[in-house]
Amino acid sequence: MGHPLTTAPAGGARRPPRIGIVSLSAIPDDPRVRRQGDLFAARGWEVHAFGLPGALSRAPDWPISALSSADLDDQPPILDSQGNALWASLGRSRNARRLRKYLRLAQAWIDKRRMSEAYWAVDPRFAALYDLARHWRADIWLANDWNMLPIAQRIARQQGALYAYDTHELAMDEYAHLRRWRLLQRPIIAAVERKGSAGASVTSCVSQGIANHLQQFYGLRDKPLLIRNMPHYRAFPLRPCGETIEVLYHGVVSPARGLEACIESVALWRPELRLTIRGSGPADYLAALRERIEAAGLGKRIVLAPPVPMIELVEEAARFDIGLFALPSHSQQNVHVLPNKFFEYTMAGLALCVSDLPEMTALLRQYDLGRLVPEVTPQAIAATINGFDRVAIDAHKANALAAAKVLNWEAEADRFYSAIARAVRAADN
Repeated sequence: MGHPLTTAPAGGARRPPRIGIVSLSAIPDDPRVRRQGDLFAARGWEVHAFGLPGALSRAPDWPISALSSADLDDQPPILDSQGNALWASLGRSRNARRLRKYLRLAQAWIDKRRMSEAYWAVDPRFAALYDLARHWRADIWLANDWNMLPIAQRIARQQGALYAYDTHELAMDEYAHLRRWRLLQRPIIAAVERKGSAGASVTSCVSQGIANHLQQFYGLRDKPLLIRNMPHYRAFPLRPCGETIEVLYHGVVSPARGLEACIESVALWRPELRLTIRGSGPADYLAALRERIEAAGLGKRIVLAPPVPMIELVEEAARFDIGLFALPSHSQQNVHVLPNKFFEYTMAGLALCVSDLPEMTALLRQYDLGRLVPEVTPQAIAATINGFDRVAIDAHKANALAAAKVLNWEAEADRFYSAIARAVRAADN
């Protein structure tokens, strides 16, 4: 019997398969999600994604629906697993939503069987995204990260469709250094992931360490598919170091990413070295970093640069010499990290200076891409940065440009596409 969404209409040709993508991000600026949509659109699928507003990058050629302020001001009621409204009489104000959230969390702690339902109280955008996406029919729904899993599950169940799960982080350990998060959020995440991964047609993740952890923790029959965060291949020329050696951190600018230690380390760098921190972040945190820079007298050596559109990120990075990412190893999420920026720095032809964490260390050593930071302290970061001379930097840059011919999205894309397409074909037979 054919799948209800792909069976050809009477007298007509079979339509292309459809994939719906949900992500709690501004999708044109989200490298991984955008690559997913581009991949399926290029293979002739109908693609529609649902996410957040505020992107800097131009939209892709396939449609994206984003939440608006009206979506968040006029929330659908919080729903239970059967789609029934809960506590609707409490109203829709911010205080009422907060009260519903804590009532739901309290109920989940009393009755652990309802822990996954507490998800809908965590963030008002979850219900809004569900309501935005549910009207579009797909053969398979792709949830990007744990926070989209219940949305993809619910819509897939209602449509008789499939769903897949792509996790960008080790979600159950992402903020494990925060006690409040461990107490309030981790149980919900574990409940959502356990239930969601059990029914997913495809589960994928960004590093082998995360794949191993997910399989072991949730008792998955198959290990999640490893799809690394690699950009599309683009050839850049080797740009030898100039008089000033430019060091770059790009990405989310937020606490727990080692940026304070990086800033403090600059006072110990050789005088020809400069640091640029490029990215978006909370206004109060950016202000605190500026104060830290000025208090240390480093205003002429450190630049806090605004973000650039995602589609220009690698090109902008190619203007620098060293790509820096000194991440503390205070959680299993961080231990197994293998971020976009590692591969973006490589694609841009930079020497890499990254934390000595297993996933990054293995690739850095395999391709001789740079140097490792043994611990995230100002002294250790400075010693590692100062260990580069111009000859070494240029050699690592050349190695990065060679490695980029292998470490690119084109090398990963076929495996991801094949897994999703195989699941849809199996359901259609």
